[in-house]
Amino acid sequence: MTAKAHINLSRRERQIMNIIHERGQATAAEVLELLPNPPSYSAVRALLRLMEEKGYLRHETDGVKYVYLPTLARETARKSALKQMLQTFFDNSTE
Repeated sequence: MTAKAHINLSRRERQIMNIIHERGQATAAEVLELLPNPPSYSAVRALLRLMEEKGYLRHETDGVKYVYLPTLARETARKSALKQMLQTFFDNSTE
């Protein structure tokens, strides 16, 4: 997964990534608990599975639970998002 790919996250995917980056890892239940205006538990699980298929997340098993972890360090994702914003809105100029 490249840093550039992280710019194409939907609002909900970005919220999930923020939760997982802040915690370092999270289960679907933990994500559900921390999401603003959360969808159903099954919708959160589906989003996590989709984000894993896209390469944003990976999982490890803890008993019967999946624990989701980011595939890209938060600092790398931050730099990529800032660079994209600079390119999109400011023609790569910091002035």
